Amino acid sequence: MPTDIVKYFHEEPVHLEALSAESDPDARRRAAPEMPLDALLSPTDYYRGYLAGSRVFDDGEQIGLTAIAQPEAFVDPLLDVFGGRRWTAAGLGAEVGDIDDPAAAWRDPSALAVLVGAEGAVSPDDLRAVATTERRYAIPSLQRLLAASHVVAFPEPAHDGWDWSLFAPTPLRDRLVAAFRRHSAEGVRRFVLPYQQARSEHKCYFERRTLEDLPAYVEEIR
Repeated sequence: MPTDIVKYFHEEPVHLEALSAESDPDARRRAAPEMPLDALLSPTDYYRGYLAGSRVFDDGEQIGLTAIAQPEAFVDPLLDVFGGRRWTAAGLGAEVGDIDDPAAAWRDPSALAVLVGAEGAVSPDDLRAVATTERRYAIPSLQRLLAASHVVAFPEPAHDGWDWSLFAPTPLRDRLVAAFRRHSAEGVRRFVLPYQQARSEHKCYFERRTLEDLPAYVEEIR
């Protein structure tokens, strides 16, 4: 009998520092005086998470959050935490539009580059920027989106589907863990772990070794 695994990696808080193009090593130095002094001395905290998953069989696995048989095991908690928002997305061609069915978008983001949940409209230019620019060079646009929204989410390709990267202006971990507890799913095991302690492949894919004698850095959500 296969087992569905959902893992939530958290990094809280995290600073988002804009990077210049590597071909222009002096750009950051030249731009630095334009930054407010308080921003330099007290950078804004953001909150980052990564939702991953796998479907584990006796003789192998399918890797990817969207590969699990019960996607409601992660979709329902996400909608619980971020429900009632206006959802806007940029597609792979950088086209921007509202999302009428956010549950479907979370389940299958194959046509999306970025998904944003906010109270109202967000900047289409910033959406296009984070959709078409390497992320570390689109930090100013990401910061502006976070200032106007509750979550900015990026689909991440996995071997057999998609995972999700999440960025938020307020802490995520405790809210998502509570939502996972409110939305249990039979046959699905959910885990939460700090990103900094699970950066190696060996630690990230702990389920390949055992699901009974868990490493100390892994907490099962029950």
